[in-house]
Amino acid sequence: MARQAVPASSHAPSELIERERELSMLGECLDGVRSSSRGRLVFVAGEAGVGKTALLRRFCDDGADGARVLWGACDALFTPRPLGPFVDIAESTAGELADAVESGAGTFELAAVLMSELRRRPPTILVLEDAHWADDATLDLLRLLARRVNSLPAALLVSYRQTELTRFHPLRQVLGEFGSETSGFRLKLAPLSPEGVARLAEAHGVDGAALHVRTGGNPFFVTEVLAAGEDMPETVRDAVLARAARLTPAARALLDAVAITPPHSELSLLEQSAPDALPALDECLASGMLVETNGAVAFRHELARLAVEQAAAPDEKLRLHRATLATLRAAPEATADLARVAHHAESARDTDAVLEFAPAAGARASKVGAHREAAAQYARALRFADGLPLAERAELLGRHTDECYVTTQDEAALASSREALDAWRQLGVPLMEAAASPTWRASR
Repeated sequence: MARQAVPASSHAPSELIERERELSMLGECLDGVRSSSRGRLVFVAGEAGVGKTALLRRFCDDGADGARVLWGACDALFTPRPLGPFVDIAESTAGELADAVESGAGTFELAAVLMSELRRRPPTILVLEDAHWADDATLDLLRLLARRVNSLPAALLVSYRQTELTRFHPLRQVLGEFGSETSGFRLKLAPLSPEGVARLAEAHGVDGAALHVRTGGNPFFVTEVLAAGEDMPETVRDAVLARAARLTPAARALLDAVAITPPHSELSLLEQSAPDALPALDECLASGMLVETNGAVAFRHELARLAVEQAAAPDEKLRLHRATLATLRAAPEATADLARVAHHAESARDTDAVLEFAPAAGARASKVGAHREAAAQYARALRFADGLPLAERAELLGRHTDECYVTTQDEAALASSREALDAWRQLGVPLMEAAASPTWRASR
């Protein structure tokens, strides 16, 4: 059986999580072919990394039950091989089909030879993988097979990424013609649920809920993170950046602009930070890299956002953060999300903005009981506080001390308390010096 190497995880689990229903449906499809000698056409859709290949391979390995398997894959090339998947299939069948391919037979002749081959050794599972990359000749041959699938003792399984289909992608025409035929059906693979991710994460001692948030339940991301034991494995980064590289320069620039504004970017914000790239929004949405959410756009997976953000050029990130900060500060609701403004102020290296918004964000967080976040905001302000008058810096140190003590960050609390004590001592304010004492602070 000829199978092409695919960019899938080398750490895929032996158990396919939450795919029992899909395997059962494929099994029923093959049973129908066996009992009636009438073929079935199945389109298997899903985002990159969701497990289409893993599902089909598991079915072919464990569910074929004696059926012959022919496997061909379309290539992610700028100029795809004409009839690439059928060249793969011909290599495994040899004989008349291989001769037809080698002689450069046309689509109609090759279709006739292939259908003859399918009738000669029933039943057959014919897999066409990654049809979103198919060349025109391959799509024409697929049409011919689909029109005659009822007369073929074969299960024709066609996988594709629905996130790769732009509005006028040629595969859409095939889906429109045959996607709702009585002789076939569509299987759309969903990402793993939080419970499914937890099952995989349990053996590694990893927080399944947090992992689901970072990966969006994408099985490829999940298994790579667990195998590498780190938040951003090189395999994930490379996969994300390879997808981004196929986009236009404007679309890649828009991805950078969205990546630096977690968890999402409002269109009004992008109009200011990336006005030249915003027209590429449809391309980013069609690629599946971005999704719409409540009038804004965001990355489908947090790991994808992190990969793009980390790969962006430092000077470009600085420019984007500065443009974003300017837009947020000018908005009437600038004080509505102080933490967000403070984040961009720090990333933009704007000392005045950090010292304006980070302490205010810390005070608001403390007021509502988010003391760990408050401590982080005061720590952010202190990183930019070297130029402050000593008394103001001492006040910040005191606030940071209090929030750290509340959240049992004792070492950080002690360090800030000692700095505050030294500052008040230099200023000659005995009352504040006493209040800053680590012993007094810790006993409050």
